[in-house]
Amino acid sequence: MALSRRAVLPLLVGLAGCTALTNDAVELAIENRSGSEQNVVATVEQVDGTGTTVDDAAPGSEPDYEGTIPPGSRVLVPDVAPAPPEGGSLQVEVDVETGSYAATERIPVTGPGTVDVRITRNGIRVFFEGKD
Repeated sequence: MALSRRAVLPLLVGLAGCTALTNDAVELAIENRSGSEQNVVATVEQVDGTGTTVDDAAPGSEPDYEGTIPPGSRVLVPDVAPAPPEGGSLQVEVDVETGSYAATERIPVTGPGTVDVRITRNGIRVFFEGKD
């Protein structure tokens, strides 16, 4: 029995969404709740034991995300930082700039999950949400 296009399409869409569930690296999610279009530049860098950022790429490298996010939209950027060792944690520095706001925060990452950035009318909120 051959599978029809109608039967295969939901399966492919479901499998595409599962890649985020099996990924052990840290992702970046930027959500625009401000009510207006936002031009965003965001970078996530690992912080070493001495408190300085670990620069994986060459100096002058590209940000993890640079673009425009419409109101009510969310952008997901995979693999912005490695997952910490089993049972451990690491610090990351998140630098976000929009037309209205800018924030640089260091947050602990305790396992695979997502660094969430929420842009609202009142500012920027940055936090880590681990996977269950």
